Amino acid sequence: MKESFYSIAKVAEVEVDIKRSKFIAVASPVDGEAAAISFIEQIKEKHKRATHNVFAYLINEQLMRYSDDGEPAGTAGMPVLEVLKKQNLERTAVVVTRYFGGIKLGAGGLVRAYSDAAKKAVDRAGIVEKRLHQEIFVQVSYQLFGAVKRELEQAGCVIQDIAYGEQVSISCLLPVNVDIIPRLEGITAGKAELRKGEFCYI
Repeated sequence: MKESFYSIAKVAEVEVDIKRSKFIAVASPVDGEAAAISFIEQIKEKHKRATHNVFAYLINEQLMRYSDDGEPAGTAGMPVLEVLKKQNLERTAVVVTRYFGGIKLGAGGLVRAYSDAAKKAVDRAGIVEKRLHQEIFVQVSYQLFGAVKRELEQAGCVIQDIAYGEQVSISCLLPVNVDIIPRLEGITAGKAELRKGEFCYI
């Protein structure tokens, strides 16, 4: 698994009017291909009366797809995909819906229109770096809790939950390039219970 990748921060929508045609671009972060397909189908259903629902998604370097949805080949889906490639994005999907306004744009005009709409949606969504983390579960005495929590925070851990029982249970996400286990064992004299969990990107 790679340590990090770039994606977009949120779902974003923009609308662009070009020669009476309305282009509505929606960009969304997606976890994988199934999520991308589901997102695309939702937009298609919302705009089922539209002339075209062009899409592109890029999950990783090996998995990417696009569709011109009836526009001349190479004038719609590929330009949208190229926007994602140029920004080095992964796990990102974009749908550009077109309501035809009666004036043909020509091949060059279509490429510019779809590219521009997709780029504006991506820009509005905001680009973020997603880093690989691993779940870490720590159980310590109340006496050691303060020192352990400080160590976790200084290491860049994202603390998700703290449960207070007979001992304190801490659930957190640790960047994969940080090895905190030896440090925790050192400050607790080996008295902390440590367990590793799943990997995820945040």
